[in-house]
Amino acid sequence: MKALKKVGLIAAGTMLVYSLSFAGMASAAARGEEAAASAVTAGTESWRQTSSQTYWLLDAFERGQGVATDGNSWIFNSNYGLLRTSLDGNTVQARNGLAIPDEISKQGGNHIGDISYYNGKIYAPIEDGSSYQHPYIALFDANTLDYTGTAYALPLNLHKGGVPWVAVDAGRGQVYTAEWSNASVLNVFDLNDMHLIKTVPLSQSIDRIQGAEMYNGSLYASSDNGTQSVYRIDPDTGSVAVAFDRNLPSGSEAQGIAVLPTSDGAVLHILDVGSARINVNFRHYAK
Repeated sequence: MKALKKVGLIAAGTMLVYSLSFAGMASAAARGEEAAASAVTAGTESWRQTSSQTYWLLDAFERGQGVATDGNSWIFNSNYGLLRTSLDGNTVQARNGLAIPDEISKQGGNHIGDISYYNGKIYAPIEDGSSYQHPYIALFDANTLDYTGTAYALPLNLHKGGVPWVAVDAGRGQVYTAEWSNASVLNVFDLNDMHLIKTVPLSQSIDRIQGAEMYNGSLYASSDNGTQSVYRIDPDTGSVAVAFDRNLPSGSEAQGIAVLPTSDGAVLHILDVGSARINVNFRHYAK
Protein backbone atom coordinates (compact mmCIF):
# COMPACT_ATOMS: atom_id res chain seq x y z
CA MET A 1 0.00 0.00 0.00
CA LYS A 2 2.90 2.37 0.72
CA ALA A 3 4.13 1.91 -2.82
CA LEU A 4 0.65 2.61 -4.17
CA LYS A 5 0.35 5.75 -2.05
CA LYS A 6 3.64 6.98 -3.47
CA VAL A 7 2.42 6.28 -6.99
CA GLY A 8 -0.84 8.13 -6.29
CA LEU A 9 0.89 11.17 -4.87
CA ILE A 10 3.44 11.21 -7.65
CA ALA A 11 0.67 10.98 -10.22
CA ALA A 12 -1.24 13.84 -8.63
CA GLY A 13 1.89 15.96 -8.38
CA THR A 14 2.87 15.18 -11.94
CA MET A 15 -0.54 16.24 -13.17
CA LEU A 16 -0.32 19.51 -11.26
CA VAL A 17 3.10 20.36 -12.71
CA TYR A 18 2.00 19.28 -16.17
CA SER A 19 -1.19 21.29 -15.85
CA LEU A 20 0.52 24.45 -14.73
CA SER A 21 2.90 24.25 -17.65
CA PHE A 22 -0.10 24.31 -19.95
CA ALA A 23 -2.13 26.91 -18.05
CA GLY A 24 -1.93 29.33 -20.94
CA MET A 25 -3.89 26.89 -23.07
CA ALA A 26 -6.85 26.83 -20.69
CA SER A 27 -9.08 29.49 -22.25
CA ALA A 28 -8.59 28.10 -25.75
CA ALA A 29 -9.35 24.60 -24.55
CA ALA A 30 -12.50 25.82 -22.81
CA ARG A 31 -13.71 27.51 -25.99
CA GLY A 32 -13.25 24.26 -27.87
CA GLU A 33 -15.22 22.30 -25.28
CA GLU A 34 -18.11 24.80 -25.33
CA ALA A 35 -18.31 24.54 -29.10
CA ALA A 36 -18.97 20.83 -28.77
CA ALA A 37 -22.32 21.40 -27.06
CA SER A 38 -24.19 21.53 -30.36
CA ALA A 39 -22.34 18.62 -31.98
CA VAL A 40 -24.53 15.78 -30.67
CA THR A 41 -25.98 13.66 -33.47
CA ALA A 42 -28.85 11.22 -33.15
CA GLY A 43 -28.56 7.49 -33.57
CA THR A 44 -31.72 5.59 -32.68
CA GLU A 45 -32.59 8.28 -30.13
CA SER A 46 -32.50 12.08 -30.04
CA TRP A 47 -30.51 13.60 -27.18
CA ARG A 48 -29.16 17.09 -26.61
CA GLN A 49 -26.57 18.54 -24.26
CA THR A 50 -28.27 20.81 -21.74
CA SER A 51 -25.21 22.05 -19.86
CA SER A 52 -21.68 21.20 -18.81
CA GLN A 53 -19.18 21.82 -16.05
CA THR A 54 -15.42 21.98 -16.47
CA TYR A 55 -12.88 21.06 -13.80
CA TRP A 56 -9.19 21.94 -13.89
CA LEU A 57 -5.93 20.66 -12.43
CA LEU A 58 -6.39 18.55 -9.28
CA ASP A 59 -10.17 18.98 -9.39
CA ALA A 60 -10.02 17.33 -12.80
CA PHE A 61 -7.71 14.59 -11.51
CA GLU A 62 -10.20 13.62 -8.79
CA ARG A 63 -13.04 13.38 -11.32
CA GLY A 64 -11.12 11.92 -14.23
CA GLN A 65 -12.40 8.35 -14.46
CA GLY A 66 -15.96 7.69 -13.38
CA VAL A 67 -19.12 8.92 -11.71
CA ALA A 68 -22.17 7.53 -9.91
CA THR A 69 -25.00 8.97 -7.85
CA ASP A 70 -27.20 8.01 -4.92
CA GLY A 71 -29.75 10.63 -6.00
CA ASN A 72 -28.54 13.19 -3.49
CA SER A 73 -24.85 13.52 -4.34
CA TRP A 74 -22.31 12.76 -7.05
CA ILE A 75 -19.57 10.25 -6.36
CA PHE A 76 -16.61 10.73 -8.69
CA ASN A 77 -13.48 8.65 -8.96
CA SER A 78 -9.91 8.99 -10.13
CA ASN A 79 -7.57 6.09 -10.89
CA TYR A 80 -6.86 5.83 -7.17
CA GLY A 81 -9.57 7.52 -5.14
CA LEU A 82 -13.20 8.46 -4.54
CA LEU A 83 -14.80 11.89 -4.10
CA ARG A 84 -18.33 12.67 -2.93
CA THR A 85 -19.83 16.08 -3.73
CA SER A 86 -23.22 17.74 -3.52
CA LEU A 87 -25.20 17.85 -6.76
CA ASP A 88 -23.53 21.14 -7.64
CA GLY A 89 -20.49 19.00 -8.42
CA ASN A 90 -18.23 21.27 -6.38
CA THR A 91 -19.04 21.10 -2.66
CA VAL A 92 -16.94 18.27 -1.28
CA GLN A 93 -18.71 16.04 1.24
CA ALA A 94 -16.21 13.19 1.58
CA ARG A 95 -12.90 12.12 0.09
CA ASN A 96 -10.87 8.92 0.01
CA GLY A 97 -7.88 9.87 -2.09
CA LEU A 98 -6.20 6.47 -1.97
CA ALA A 99 -9.09 4.05 -1.89
CA ILE A 100 -7.65 0.83 -3.35
CA PRO A 101 -7.66 -1.76 -0.53
CA ASP A 102 -4.36 -3.21 0.71
CA GLU A 103 -5.16 -6.76 -0.32
CA ILE A 104 -5.85 -5.65 -3.89
CA SER A 105 -2.96 -3.20 -4.17
CA LYS A 106 -0.59 -5.97 -3.05
CA GLN A 107 -1.67 -7.89 -6.15
CA GLY A 108 -0.88 -4.91 -8.37
CA GLY A 109 -4.28 -3.18 -8.27
CA ASN A 110 -3.65 0.36 -9.50
CA HIS A 111 -6.69 1.56 -11.43
CA ILE A 112 -10.34 2.17 -10.50
CA GLY A 113 -12.71 2.19 -13.46
CA ASP A 114 -16.20 3.68 -13.75
CA ILE A 115 -18.15 3.02 -10.56
CA SER A 116 -21.82 2.26 -9.80
CA TYR A 117 -24.14 2.78 -6.80
CA TYR A 118 -26.57 0.46 -5.05
CA ASN A 119 -28.15 0.39 -1.59
CA GLY A 120 -25.68 2.65 0.19
CA LYS A 121 -22.62 1.10 -1.44
CA ILE A 122 -20.26 2.09 -4.24
CA TYR A 123 -19.28 -0.78 -6.52
CA ALA A 124 -15.76 -0.05 -7.76
CA PRO A 125 -14.00 -2.05 -10.48
CA ILE A 126 -10.29 -2.34 -9.78
CA GLU A 127 -7.67 -3.74 -12.15
CA ASP A 128 -3.92 -4.24 -12.14
CA GLY A 129 -3.16 -2.19 -15.24
CA SER A 130 -0.63 -3.62 -17.73
CA SER A 131 -0.75 -7.11 -16.18
CA TYR A 132 -4.54 -7.56 -15.97
CA GLN A 133 -4.33 -10.69 -13.85
CA HIS A 134 -6.42 -9.66 -10.82
CA PRO A 135 -9.77 -8.01 -11.66
CA TYR A 136 -11.94 -7.11 -8.66
CA ILE A 137 -15.15 -5.40 -7.65
CA ALA A 138 -14.67 -3.70 -4.26
CA LEU A 139 -17.49 -2.22 -2.17
CA PHE A 140 -17.26 1.16 -0.42
CA ASP A 141 -19.63 3.02 1.89
CA ALA A 142 -21.28 5.65 -0.32
CA ASN A 143 -21.38 8.25 2.46
CA THR A 144 -17.95 7.94 4.06
CA LEU A 145 -16.23 6.38 1.01
CA ASP A 146 -14.52 3.92 3.37
CA TYR A 147 -13.79 0.41 2.15
CA THR A 148 -16.37 -2.04 3.55
CA GLY A 149 -14.00 -4.99 3.64
CA THR A 150 -15.89 -6.77 0.85
CA ALA A 151 -14.33 -7.41 -2.54
CA TYR A 152 -15.09 -9.98 -5.22
CA ALA A 153 -12.48 -11.50 -7.52
CA LEU A 154 -13.82 -11.67 -11.09
CA PRO A 155 -13.23 -14.50 -13.57
CA LEU A 156 -9.96 -13.78 -15.32
CA ASN A 157 -11.05 -15.46 -18.57
CA LEU A 158 -13.84 -12.87 -18.91
CA HIS A 159 -11.65 -9.87 -18.04
CA LYS A 160 -8.43 -10.41 -19.97
CA GLY A 161 -8.03 -6.67 -20.49
CA GLY A 162 -9.03 -5.68 -16.97
CA VAL A 163 -12.35 -4.42 -15.63
CA PRO A 164 -12.91 -0.84 -16.88
CA TRP A 165 -16.43 -0.39 -15.51
CA VAL A 166 -19.28 -1.95 -13.56
CA ALA A 167 -23.03 -1.31 -13.62
CA VAL A 168 -25.60 -2.42 -11.05
CA ASP A 169 -29.06 -3.34 -12.35
CA ALA A 170 -31.20 -3.24 -9.19
CA GLY A 171 -34.39 -4.11 -11.07
CA ARG A 172 -33.05 -7.43 -12.33
CA GLY A 173 -30.84 -8.08 -9.31
CA GLN A 174 -27.79 -8.23 -11.57
CA VAL A 175 -24.37 -6.65 -12.03
CA TYR A 176 -22.71 -6.15 -15.44
CA THR A 177 -19.16 -5.92 -16.73
CA ALA A 178 -17.53 -6.36 -20.14
CA GLU A 179 -14.16 -6.21 -21.82
CA TRP A 180 -12.83 -2.78 -22.77
CA SER A 181 -11.61 -3.71 -26.23
CA ASN A 182 -14.12 -5.09 -28.75
CA ALA A 183 -16.49 -6.53 -26.16
CA SER A 184 -18.55 -9.34 -27.68
CA VAL A 185 -20.43 -10.46 -24.56
CA LEU A 186 -22.02 -8.89 -21.49
CA ASN A 187 -20.97 -10.56 -18.24
CA VAL A 188 -23.92 -11.01 -15.86
CA PHE A 189 -23.38 -11.52 -12.12
CA ASP A 190 -25.81 -12.03 -9.26
CA LEU A 191 -26.19 -8.87 -7.16
CA ASN A 192 -26.42 -10.84 -3.91
CA ASP A 193 -23.06 -12.62 -4.01
CA MET A 194 -21.49 -11.70 -7.37
CA HIS A 195 -21.45 -15.24 -8.72
CA LEU A 196 -21.46 -15.44 -12.51
CA ILE A 197 -24.94 -16.14 -13.86
CA LYS A 198 -24.24 -16.10 -17.58
CA THR A 199 -22.68 -14.24 -20.45
CA VAL A 200 -24.97 -12.63 -23.02
CA PRO A 201 -23.64 -12.42 -26.62
CA LEU A 202 -23.91 -8.88 -28.00
CA SER A 203 -25.49 -8.31 -31.40
CA GLN A 204 -22.39 -6.32 -32.34
CA SER A 205 -19.05 -5.87 -30.61
CA ILE A 206 -18.46 -2.58 -28.82
CA ASP A 207 -14.99 -1.09 -28.55
CA ARG A 208 -13.53 1.10 -25.81
CA ILE A 209 -16.40 1.03 -23.31
CA GLN A 210 -15.49 3.47 -20.51
CA GLY A 211 -18.61 3.22 -18.37
CA ALA A 212 -22.22 2.09 -18.32
CA GLU A 213 -25.38 2.60 -16.27
CA MET A 214 -29.01 1.50 -16.29
CA TYR A 215 -31.81 3.72 -17.63
CA ASN A 216 -35.40 2.59 -18.36
CA GLY A 217 -34.42 -1.07 -18.28
CA SER A 218 -31.54 -0.72 -20.74
CA LEU A 219 -27.82 -0.38 -20.23
CA TYR A 220 -26.39 2.88 -21.60
CA ALA A 221 -22.68 2.60 -22.31
CA SER A 222 -20.24 5.48 -22.85
CA SER A 223 -17.58 4.60 -25.42
CA ASP A 224 -14.37 6.30 -26.45
CA ASN A 225 -14.67 5.39 -30.12
CA GLY A 226 -14.17 7.96 -32.87
CA THR A 227 -17.53 9.66 -32.26
CA GLN A 228 -17.81 8.95 -28.52
CA SER A 229 -20.97 6.92 -29.10
CA VAL A 230 -23.43 6.17 -26.32
CA TYR A 231 -24.81 2.68 -26.88
CA ARG A 232 -28.09 1.22 -25.67
CA ILE A 233 -27.82 -2.46 -24.72
CA ASP A 234 -30.63 -4.87 -23.87
CA PRO A 235 -29.20 -6.96 -21.00
CA ASP A 236 -31.60 -9.82 -21.74
CA THR A 237 -31.10 -10.24 -25.47
CA GLY A 238 -27.74 -8.54 -26.04
CA SER A 239 -29.23 -6.26 -28.71
CA VAL A 240 -26.97 -3.23 -29.27
CA ALA A 241 -27.89 0.12 -30.86
CA VAL A 242 -26.20 3.51 -31.03
CA ALA A 243 -28.40 5.84 -28.99
CA PHE A 244 -26.43 8.95 -30.02
CA ASP A 245 -22.94 10.21 -30.83
CA ARG A 246 -21.36 12.90 -28.66
CA ASN A 247 -18.79 14.05 -31.27
CA LEU A 248 -16.36 15.61 -28.80
CA PRO A 249 -13.42 17.78 -29.90
CA SER A 250 -10.48 15.91 -31.39
CA GLY A 251 -8.21 14.49 -28.71
CA SER A 252 -10.91 14.24 -26.04
CA GLU A 253 -11.34 11.00 -24.10
CA ALA A 254 -14.81 9.83 -23.08
CA GLN A 255 -15.09 8.49 -19.53
CA GLY A 256 -17.76 7.30 -17.10
CA ILE A 257 -21.52 7.81 -17.05
CA ALA A 258 -24.27 8.28 -14.44
CA VAL A 259 -28.06 8.42 -14.63
CA LEU A 260 -30.08 11.01 -12.69
CA PRO A 261 -33.14 13.05 -13.78
CA THR A 262 -32.40 16.71 -13.00
CA SER A 263 -34.44 19.90 -13.09
CA ASP A 264 -33.16 20.95 -16.53
CA GLY A 265 -34.42 17.70 -18.07
CA ALA A 266 -31.04 16.01 -18.21
CA VAL A 267 -30.87 12.29 -17.47
CA LEU A 268 -27.47 11.09 -18.66
CA HIS A 269 -24.35 12.69 -17.19
CA ILE A 270 -21.04 11.81 -18.84
CA LEU A 271 -17.43 12.72 -18.16
CA ASP A 272 -14.68 13.40 -20.68
CA VAL A 273 -11.06 14.45 -20.46
CA GLY A 274 -10.40 17.57 -22.54
CA SER A 275 -8.13 17.50 -25.55
CA ALA A 276 -5.40 19.49 -23.75
CA ARG A 277 -5.39 16.84 -20.97
CA ILE A 278 -5.66 19.52 -18.27
CA ASN A 279 -9.40 19.54 -17.71
CA VAL A 280 -12.36 17.22 -17.24
CA ASN A 281 -15.82 18.07 -18.56
CA PHE A 282 -19.03 16.83 -16.98
CA ARG A 283 -21.74 17.03 -19.64
CA HIS A 284 -25.46 16.64 -19.08
CA TYR A 285 -27.84 15.23 -21.71
CA ALA A 286 -31.62 15.28 -22.10
CA LYS A 287 -33.96 13.68 -24.62
